[in-house]
Amino acid sequence: MKEEHAGLFTTGQFAKLCGTTKETLFYYDELGILKPVKVAENGYRYYSASQFFDLDLITVLQEAGSSLSKIKSYLEHPEPSAFLCLLRENEQMLLEEIKKLQKMRRTLKNAIDAVGTALSTECGVPWLEECPEEWYIATPAQGDVLVLRDIVRSIQDHISYCDSHGLGEELSVGSIVIKDSLLQGDFRESYYSTRLPTSPKPSRLHSSRLYQKPAGLYACILHKGGYSGLLQTYPLLLEFIRRQGLQICGDSFETELLGYLSTDKEEDFVLKLAIGAGPA
Repeated sequence: MKEEHAGLFTTGQFAKLCGTTKETLFYYDELGILKPVKVAENGYRYYSASQFFDLDLITVLQEAGSSLSKIKSYLEHPEPSAFLCLLRENEQMLLEEIKKLQKMRRTLKNAIDAVGTALSTECGVPWLEECPEEWYIATPAQGDVLVLRDIVRSIQDHISYCDSHGLGEELSVGSIVIKDSLLQGDFRESYYSTRLPTSPKPSRLHSSRLYQKPAGLYACILHKGGYSGLLQTYPLLLEFIRRQGLQICGDSFETELLGYLSTDKEEDFVLKLAIGAGPA
């Protein structure tokens, strides 16, 4: 019996040799990816030393992103051109994954900056700030912005649009209150918004939802607390604009720095308001 299996390895021995597990070898056998060279009458599986290279190839292709089904197809017809095609497919998948990770890293960096600003800046104290041009994807607020169901519906529409087009690199959704509403003392949001990381290319213009924040002077303030409290914060900022000898000349851009993602206490929410201002 020993001579019959001389030079072969049992499943346990082969797994140890290759740095894997018996369960993995059983699974590969079941899928037909790596079958033992011999199965004894008692059901014991035996592998040859040369199968080490087969298993190594399977491992390398898996780590490169190949699915087991594609690996099996390749092993059934191994040839250089097929191997090159498989590698190119894996390279493309890895590049796409790298893009996703880079985007998520930028999203996390923006969130870190937002939370840092909320924790290091005094709330309720206005200031003037020169802001660069920025672009947003903006979704009109539908229904009654004082009704939670309508708010959720509009925000969900906005998030779905951004996600389906891979737009935006911020965790939270912002708001825009248009100039005409501000002048009338109406501080309800006109749009829900997501800032774009760069100026949009002409070929990617989402004309119905693209919204510009012009470069220029903005009067800013951090509002702490629930959204209903904005009815007290906005007048403070408008009075500050007046005292500076300025007037409202643009929209208000609301950016959530701390919200439901970071705290379950509405009184700890922090929003940045930025209203375009200019000479009176």
